[in-house]
Amino acid sequence: MKLHMALAHGVSRLGATRLYGLVGDANLFMVNAYIAAGLGTYVACTHEANAVLAAIGHAQAAGEIGVATITHGPALTNVVTALAEGVKGGIPLVVLCGDTAPGDMQHLQKINQREVVAASGALFVEMRRPDTALVDLERAFHLAAIRRLPVVFNMRVDLQWAKVDGLPDLSPPAVVTLAAASGQALEDATGILASARRPLILAGRGAIGARDALIALADRIEAPVATTLKAQGLFRGHPFDLGICGGLSHPTAITTIMQSDCILAFGASLSKHTTEDGAYTRGKRVVQILPDGEETPRLDRPTMRLIGDIAATAQAMIEMLDMAEIPGSRAVDPALAAALADEARAREILPAPAPTAEGTVDFVPALRRLNNALPEDRVLVADLGRFVTTAWRHLPVTRPRDLVYTSHFGAIGCGLGEAIGTMSAITNRPTVLVAGDGGFLLSGLSELATVVRDGADLVIILCNDGSYGAEHVQFTNRQLPTDLSMIVHPDFAAVARALGMDAVSVRDETTLEQACIAIRQRKGPLLIDLHLDPERIEM
Repeated sequence: MKLHMALAHGVSRLGATRLYGLVGDANLFMVNAYIAAGLGTYVACTHEANAVLAAIGHAQAAGEIGVATITHGPALTNVVTALAEGVKGGIPLVVLCGDTAPGDMQHLQKINQREVVAASGALFVEMRRPDTALVDLERAFHLAAIRRLPVVFNMRVDLQWAKVDGLPDLSPPAVVTLAAASGQALEDATGILASARRPLILAGRGAIGARDALIALADRIEAPVATTLKAQGLFRGHPFDLGICGGLSHPTAITTIMQSDCILAFGASLSKHTTEDGAYTRGKRVVQILPDGEETPRLDRPTMRLIGDIAATAQAMIEMLDMAEIPGSRAVDPALAAALADEARAREILPAPAPTAEGTVDFVPALRRLNNALPEDRVLVADLGRFVTTAWRHLPVTRPRDLVYTSHFGAIGCGLGEAIGTMSAITNRPTVLVAGDGGFLLSGLSELATVVRDGADLVIILCNDGSYGAEHVQFTNRQLPTDLSMIVHPDFAAVARALGMDAVSVRDETTLEQACIAIRQRKGPLLIDLHLDPERIEM
């Protein structure tokens, strides 16, 4: 067996059912072998960055390692932003990257790939020799899973046709589950909880497999529950679910969070976005429970930090409280339940549109109308821009993995790539992408060909205000001309139709209703070009 064939089989044996990529001379034979042997689905993208972003979207939505493949040199430099996005998001990812033969000093695509990868923060695993290649590949997959980081697997092109003797036994990364936190630290944390009068249970993305245990603990101590943005929907249906803790909190949640005296943060990094720059945690005792010891930016130092399995630690706390016969806190009552119910009813009322410039619609009412037309059970991918908090607020998801987060690195234009991976991984409900016109021009138009080719159930809501929003705001705030922030762009709906997609251009109430109808009657991918007034975008 040739090495490129063995690598293709190794990728499959290590658990990859989908491979996202763009072929070049250093990876095309491996990809061809993967397809020819029927080892999984290959999703071809038109740009290397979008291939890696697609793998990131896949990893978030499916809860497994994302796998992408690219060729060498400029292909690698093209994906540095995507790698940094994965690093900052703690996304497990393997990128199978070709490399130039070490002695070919005059090759046009030669570059020090190890140093490029190091600059992004990703890990680098070298394919050392043909006889170690599969073991090296296995190591890359295990590092990605354990470290929760992108790993670039470096495959020299001059070794691809080397002969290898069979395939070694390969083991997909195992799920490593810690025991519950224990000992004096657990006793001290439970003591803090026992003395609290208004405790709050906060869950982050690291706790999304522990819903039942966290609800049992919340019910035992009579505490409300809340989530970070990335764990949105985890406690859906619970009578004391405050929703999102952070800048997207509704008034009743804000009041309740501010009144709390103790926060148990399970699987949450306690970033400034969750704590409102520390305003929600200041003066409170905060116990943070994490499922592993991997370091990520913890911007709000807790009173205590425990490492252990989330569900098991919550159950251990219940047992200690029961043993000590500690009563509930009475922090929840019918008044809070009624206030939360009132908040829910208020969110169902559509706001009346405000006046906007001719040929545009009011953003929030339009987004709410589109939300009502979409199935409640969907995946949301939101690109970055000044529209994004409005999208997160008014296009909620019902389970945490149905929010694919693209904003770890602050780069616009990551949305469509991650949406491609999402729609490939999740086929039983639609993927909704919300993007801005600037980000979409940056990296979206060419990849529409991929969307059309695959015919997936994707709805793109393009927030088209004709500007780079953050820059427009800064010019406006300083009373300077906004010309540099304005975009001269094509007719996005016409471009989408030319590529084979359905599209609706929304400029008034009539065309907004047409867009809602198009969503309900869609047969394939659909683009909604939502024309907005750049002077009237809610932040």
